[in-house]
Amino acid sequence: MAHDLLASAARVRTRLPVWQPLAALVLMALGFLLVVQLRTGRELVAEQAEVPTRNVYALASLLREEREARRALEGQVAALRKQLERYERAQAQGRSLAASLTHEVEQLRMALGLVAMEGPGVVVVLRDAPVQPAGAAPVIVTYQDLVGVVNELWAAGAEAVAVNGQRVTAMTGFSQVGGTVVVNLRRLTAPYRITALGDPQTLQEALTIRGGLVEGLRGLGLSVQITRHPSLQVPPYTGTIRFERARPVR
Repeated sequence: MAHDLLASAARVRTRLPVWQPLAALVLMALGFLLVVQLRTGRELVAEQAEVPTRNVYALASLLREEREARRALEGQVAALRKQLERYERAQAQGRSLAASLTHEVEQLRMALGLVAMEGPGVVVVLRDAPVQPAGAAPVIVTYQDLVGVVNELWAAGAEAVAVNGQRVTAMTGFSQVGGTVVVNLRRLTAPYRITALGDPQTLQEALTIRGGLVEGLRGLGLSVQITRHPSLQVPPYTGTIRFERARPVR
């Protein structure tokens, strides 16, 4: 019996070396497959994790660039708006300056009598005295009489004056040649019609004041007629304005 057991044990010992390599190979194969599977799983997980991560980084970078570009555009828009405001202010100032200059030039033209004007006023008509008795000197209207009436009108607030269609300005001169009056180098003949723009009542009262110029002219025998008008016109000065000696003070 003991001999049989020993023989069986010997046979088992002789058979073990054959199964051990096979088991080792199987275990190695299983280990290799397990390692390969683990690595493959890790790589898949890593790839799946990296794809959205890279996309997020790219989107964040793109968003940052878009924000920077937007800030740059907003800065350009703000600068353009300021520039536009400067242009608009300059244009408004230019328009105001041009309007002011235009108004000032128009006022100067009016003061110089270079434009026709209209408004209420009075008309003063002066005529020579009627025929005098034989041997008496004729009484005619002289340029001094016209100058006196015109000065009275200016003093009463007249804004524009004309004599027989000749505008009276600061450059107008009155003189006499024979029986005619010269105004603006133009010969004028009686009757003399003086048109003055201003307040009709004030102008008439200034001329008809007791003991005034008109009363004196009538006392000489001259005919002086004064009428008010709600609307009159005076023509512009058509002569030349020339300065040969005078010049502005610098």
